Amino acid sequence: MSQFLSFLPLLLPLASAQYSNSSTLSFGSPSGYTSSTFNASAQPTAPIPRTDFSDQALRALWDLVGPVATGPVTTTVAPTPEPSASAYPQPVGTQFHPYVPSYYPELSDAKLPEGFKWGLASSAYQIEGAAKDEGKGPSIWDLLAHRVPNIVSDNTTGDVVGSHYFLYKQDFARLNSLGIKRFSPSFSWPRFFPFGRGPVNEAGVAHYDSVISSLHENGIQPSVTLFHWDTPLALFEEYGAWTSRSIVDDFFNYAKFVITRYDEYVEEWFTINEPQYCNWQYSFYPAGEGYYPAFNNIQTGVQSRFLCGHYTLLAHAKVSKWYHEEFKGKGRITFKNSGNYYEANSTKAEDAIAVQRNFDFAIGWFGGPWTDGDYPQSLKDTLGDLLPEFTSEEKALIKGSCDFYAIDGYSSFLAFEVDGGLEACVSNRSAPGFPDCAGSASTASNGFPLGPAADPAMNWLYSTPSGLRRFLKHLTTTLFPSITDIVVTEFGFAEPFESQLSNMNQILWDLRRADYFQSYLDNILASIVVDKVNVTGAWGWAIFDNFEWASGTSVRFGLQYVNYTSLERTPKANASADPAIPNPQISSSPESSAPSITQEPALNVTGQASDVRATPPAPPTRGKRRHSLSEDDDVSEGTQTDAPRGRTSRHTSKRRRRQDGTMRLDSDASNPRSQSPPQSYTNGSARSPGPRSSLGKVANGDSHVKTESNGSYTNGSSVTNGRPVPTTFLGHDREEVTRILIQSLTDLGYHGAAGQLSKESGHQLEGPTVASFRSAVLKGDWAEAEELLFGTNYYDHGGGVHLDGQGSFGKSWGKSARTGPNVRHTGGLTLAEGANREYMLFLMRQQKYLELLEGGKTGKALMVLRQELTPLQQDTGRLHLLSSFMMCRDPDDLRNSSEWDGAQGESRSELLSELSKSISPSVMIPEHRLAILLDQVKQGWISNCAYHNTAASPSLYIDHICEREDFPLEPKIDLRNHKNEVWYLKYSNDGTKLASTSKDRTVVIYETTNYKPLHILEEHDAGVTHVAWSPDDTKVITCCAQQECSARIWDVKTGRCLICISDFTYPCTTAAWAPDGLTVVIGSQDTKYGLAVWDTYGNIVHKWTEDTLRVNDLAISPDGRRLVVLLEDRIIVYDFRTYEKIYDSVITGVKLTSVTISQDSQHMLVSMNENKIDLMEIDTSEVIRSYSGQLQTQYIIRSSFGGANENFVVSGSEDSRIYIWRTNGQLVEALDAHPDGCVNAVAWHPTNPREFASAGDDQRVRIWRPASSTAPTSTSNGFSR
Repeated sequence: MSQFLSFLPLLLPLASAQYSNSSTLSFGSPSGYTSSTFNASAQPTAPIPRTDFSDQALRALWDLVGPVATGPVTTTVAPTPEPSASAYPQPVGTQFHPYVPSYYPELSDAKLPEGFKWGLASSAYQIEGAAKDEGKGPSIWDLLAHRVPNIVSDNTTGDVVGSHYFLYKQDFARLNSLGIKRFSPSFSWPRFFPFGRGPVNEAGVAHYDSVISSLHENGIQPSVTLFHWDTPLALFEEYGAWTSRSIVDDFFNYAKFVITRYDEYVEEWFTINEPQYCNWQYSFYPAGEGYYPAFNNIQTGVQSRFLCGHYTLLAHAKVSKWYHEEFKGKGRITFKNSGNYYEANSTKAEDAIAVQRNFDFAIGWFGGPWTDGDYPQSLKDTLGDLLPEFTSEEKALIKGSCDFYAIDGYSSFLAFEVDGGLEACVSNRSAPGFPDCAGSASTASNGFPLGPAADPAMNWLYSTPSGLRRFLKHLTTTLFPSITDIVVTEFGFAEPFESQLSNMNQILWDLRRADYFQSYLDNILASIVVDKVNVTGAWGWAIFDNFEWASGTSVRFGLQYVNYTSLERTPKANASADPAIPNPQISSSPESSAPSITQEPALNVTGQASDVRATPPAPPTRGKRRHSLSEDDDVSEGTQTDAPRGRTSRHTSKRRRRQDGTMRLDSDASNPRSQSPPQSYTNGSARSPGPRSSLGKVANGDSHVKTESNGSYTNGSSVTNGRPVPTTFLGHDREEVTRILIQSLTDLGYHGAAGQLSKESGHQLEGPTVASFRSAVLKGDWAEAEELLFGTNYYDHGGGVHLDGQGSFGKSWGKSARTGPNVRHTGGLTLAEGANREYMLFLMRQQKYLELLEGGKTGKALMVLRQELTPLQQDTGRLHLLSSFMMCRDPDDLRNSSEWDGAQGESRSELLSELSKSISPSVMIPEHRLAILLDQVKQGWISNCAYHNTAASPSLYIDHICEREDFPLEPKIDLRNHKNEVWYLKYSNDGTKLASTSKDRTVVIYETTNYKPLHILEEHDAGVTHVAWSPDDTKVITCCAQQECSARIWDVKTGRCLICISDFTYPCTTAAWAPDGLTVVIGSQDTKYGLAVWDTYGNIVHKWTEDTLRVNDLAISPDGRRLVVLLEDRIIVYDFRTYEKIYDSVITGVKLTSVTISQDSQHMLVSMNENKIDLMEIDTSEVIRSYSGQLQTQYIIRSSFGGANENFVVSGSEDSRIYIWRTNGQLVEALDAHPDGCVNAVAWHPTNPREFASAGDDQRVRIWRPASSTAPTSTSNGFSR
């Protein structure tokens, strides 16, 4: 106490108080200090830059994870010799239990295409182990598995797992012995860069050097994934990883290092594995919960989900652009999508919307590379400010950044409207289903599962093989039609409760997994050979049992069993193989209940089968349900079912089918038959009274209806002269060939021959149901047409207003009022896969509406619009247009406004033709099928003919080829009328004249019969940069460079200058005539008149003033609809009829120099520095193809279309050559043309494809013709040999 009292004098100045219950204390502030407030829970708002990359810093990161386990193997193990595949214990399918069969006997002779890539896949964190070894940094999953309670259901980690990091050499030797020649691993980002950036880990590099070498030593081709969710933990600590833009540069730095080092040995790069993980994994990471900071307070949930996805897309796109444009990589690059297939749970429109939303919020979210580089509109509308926005430059970067489409397609679902309705969900960000706002389930509407279930821990995974096939077609024809080829980069199955088994005899017979792989591979093959989807590879998951993220090791996907104690691998039944069989058959013989039938083995994941052959199976019991290539699950003819008549038990996809898609060939005998009695037709057709239309216009047919022919059908096979005929014809289905011939004979007008063929073969072109449907459409009986097309049960949506005013339209969505003894109850026609029923209804009801308007029945038409068209929820813009037709003055005004030729014109026939595209081809053969097939043959010839330069159609008698000697490859005429560099030249539209421009200030106009000068236009005061011919070739406009800065219009007949437009202060660069020849568009570098329309008297008609337009080149489409303008780095497209801008596209990193437009007005050819020519769609700016080889770095080099039917692209070059490509991108020739300078422009003769002209710095114009040509050739529309 005495010591305290001694300090009391020192404390008194700091505080004085009156010690009573009512006293107030006051405290002083010592000098020399600063104060602040602190919040230990606050999250950082800015990155915490890392500068320490030392061993101590790495140890500190691992301290966040905690102790790490080590396995029984801690060094790389040298491989021991592996036995051959046949030496592994494997099922004996001929003894007591058969192999898993194929359910598609139709595929028994089908093979995978040459070059199809198949193999196995896995990822670094899931199989490598060695978590802390050899300098590796921790990943986010090291932290999650070790520190976050219950995030892994069995509390296991990836510390050891299969220890592939040390056993990879043995694993690859085993793959080799099993006949598996491809492997798709992922590389570990934190093994290369322990801190995510900074110095590279030498031990990690040495390891993956050895991995790549070992793969190639074993004859295994790698396809490498750069990132499979193992983000370096250091980046979460530094700036929050994938919620920060900084991740884009750090991932690019990592990817650039790996690709640069290994690209020589890797065919394919996957930048990102399943960026959709940002939803179901990343958005649940515990940011700000004590494990790592939540920068800018971005924690779990929707915001982190879409930031993660945003920067993932940008990271991928940046790597892709560098890979192709700077690094010039030799392989292909893309990212792997996670997506499942969806169909509507019912016929409700709301369920169809749910299907699309499920697609949009999964694969559509990352669909920018295949569309416009942006997000789907549904995401923008729903998320608002929660969805980051891309700049125009970023959209351009993303668009086209994938070389092929990669899909991890495991399962399928039925989609349904979310509880409470879509509007309630999207308007409430707290709603449980927000933002997807679409339900889905793995059970059918009756509660039965869609397929066999996987392990309960994988409650989303059901074996739904036909869903994969539909998904592949839907992806490539509906969702992303720009996809060139598609690879199934993961598919696999978790055998139920396998991890709980200890008896190897139970483990090795993994029947559900074997069935999964067999069925999925069957459907991949069917997708290729039947649906014509360009599937180029398939990767099974997984190489062996692994760490399955939140399920740990409690779930097993492996084709090899892993003993996690001894680390021994054992191939399961589904991994047995005979590697001696190349390019294997996919399918086996069909399953039969007869015990004596020996089954052919299933195709296992290696794509190879045992050489045990099956004896022919017994004929299937009549009425027994089986699978078919048509995917129609209805029972066969004559079998009773509990399903309502007229509606299949399987849901039909509601998405609209692409009009140009490949239709399914429903050749299965179990397809639904006509409900009407079979009849024979003498001319292969049936007609009801009413307007007639040729079968060539509307080609019809029912699905394999057996008609009697001379009373002879033997066991379901047709007979000829009493003798059965084979079911095939030179390898083709005889019935398909016969029906197509019947249709073709009818098209040709040989109706008697068609009838005789139908009678003799026993096959008919169309059955009575199809004929009745066609007749109903052509008569305008829309209620009857809907009933015949969709069946009685589908008529619930039909009915409504009749053309004759009869019928009920009080409830357009209720049951039809058509009742009574005369009502027909049919099952409807079989629709093509993916057919959109609502769209088909819309087409018919639109026709009905227009016919009512045409007949003056405006009130009834209005009812159809409101009660029948609007509820279909198809095209809102189209509905608004249809409603505007109510204001038409008379029928003629209606037909003109709607571009529709009326009920008595061809509109009903055209409608029937359009509807036939959505009806199964086996029921209604696509029109002119033989002609289409012959066109495809000819197109194949033409595509493979490098010098194809004729407008004449090739003869069918012999295989087509064009000889090189008939191609214009030699300069036959040299024109030396210029005294300086020749900058540009252009043929007149009729090809009778050629104009060339020069730096010498002149324009020379030649007659092309002998190439003698007609006029030399010499009034220019500067070099002439451009010339354009008027549509009638009576005038030309010329543009001058600096000094004069003017444009002149000349009379071609007299050579006289008609007008000089000299309002410019900067050079005129380009000009184009309007199709009417009354106005011209002039582009210049002028800030005032950069882009304007002028009449031929020099008056401005229109000037674009929205910003400064310094124009390098421009072109007007031949149809007069589009004006394309090139600035330095922008392409602007206008509607030339209204002068309104359609889009403004920024092209970064290049200088745009010239543009020309194809004769069909669909495409533009854009030249740019450096060394690049792009063929693009005008209305979308989508790059269709790029051409390379030519040199263009400093000067304006003009490219153009040329040859017959514009089959070629031609360009000059700074290396004095002319480069000629086929429009498909094949370089045909590089011709030495104008020595000592540039070839500035090339122009192909518009009417003689065997002639073109070139202009060069050597002051010459050269005329090129075939080597055999000695005199000027006659003009014609194409040249035929």
